[in-house]
Amino acid sequence: MNHTYRAILAIFTLALVSACATYTGDNLLKIPEEPSTSNQNRTISKAKEGVSEILDSLGVPEEKKTSFEKIALKDVIRDNEPLKLTRIDNQLVVARAKTDISYATNSIIISTGALHISHSGNNIIVCGNDVDISHDGSLGNGSLVISKGKTKISHAGNTLIYAIKGVEISHANHVRAFNTRERKTSWGHINNIIVKPLFQEETAPNESLQLTGVAGD
Repeated sequence: MNHTYRAILAIFTLALVSACATYTGDNLLKIPEEPSTSNQNRTISKAKEGVSEILDSLGVPEEKKTSFEKIALKDVIRDNEPLKLTRIDNQLVVARAKTDISYATNSIIISTGALHISHSGNNIIVCGNDVDISHDGSLGNGSLVISKGKTKISHAGNTLIYAIKGVEISHANHVRAFNTRERKTSWGHINNIIVKPLFQEETAPNESLQLTGVAGD
């Protein structure tokens, strides 16, 4: 009886803490919901602040962190409809629907819809859906790919992954993952590190109990 009471109390406590906490990943995914008339400089500032918090919380190595911090956002590309872009560089993309980009470098991409990129390098991606990338790291440094869905990459070099529904990579070269329980590769290995959640849905009682006290796997 006491054990049952303690378990119920633990679940209630976790739910209460979760309700009061704020999650950086969720906060960034609110940016696409803002009106298209939002001040561009303010939007860029908000995105950069959120990204900085994420880099700190993940403990990204200083060299890699410096590379991301050198991203100099020139303007904002925003759309509520499916978006198709040929090339972006040093830009902030804010999308609410499916987005397809041929070449993306040195940019921050925040999308609530599914995202596909053919060639990617040194990007910070926060997606509320699935992410599909053909080549990451082929245009310079690898990217930080954060997804509430599943992430698939054909060739990944020096990529950082945070995919709560798992990742599949054909060729993984120096790839590191965070809070990504399911990891599949055809070639290469992916180490996973458990960190503070970026999304509230990760803190569901059954998952929270699994994360407690785990440093990595």
